[in-house]
Amino acid sequence: MYKFPFQRILDMKENEKEQVQLEMAETLKVQSNLEQEIAMLEQKVNSFRETLEKRQFEGLSVTELIEEEAHVSFWDQKLNEKKEALRQLDEQVSGHQENLAEKVREEKTWQSIKEKRREEHNREIKLIEQNELDSFNTVRAYLQLKNG
Repeated sequence: MYKFPFQRILDMKENEKEQVQLEMAETLKVQSNLEQEIAMLEQKVNSFRETLEKRQFEGLSVTELIEEEAHVSFWDQKLNEKKEALRQLDEQVSGHQENLAEKVREEKTWQSIKEKRREEHNREIKLIEQNELDSFNTVRAYLQLKNG
């Protein structure tokens, strides 16, 4: 049975990859939730604007108009803050993707090394076995000739 001398390193690389995958999944979940919040806020802001336009035709006082515009402006600002947060999350996702790609490459490298070493080990074992069989057959042939 072959025992890879660098198995701990390979295990560590696999764990690092899994950790990055978990972090990325969590970030994607937050990103999805934020996208839903933005969609709802956009609907809310559009609804406020439509209501404001309708009320302007119904005859709003200047004070009411200023209050309504301040309300719409407040929600517009909240929407822009959420969009900025989403932009930052997009950058985090990109970072996680790059990090994950690097971890996958590292893991594959160590897996490849492990596989090559296993193949070398198996070739060496087969060669040793073949040499032992050859020696056994040589001794047997000698004994057959001698006793023969």
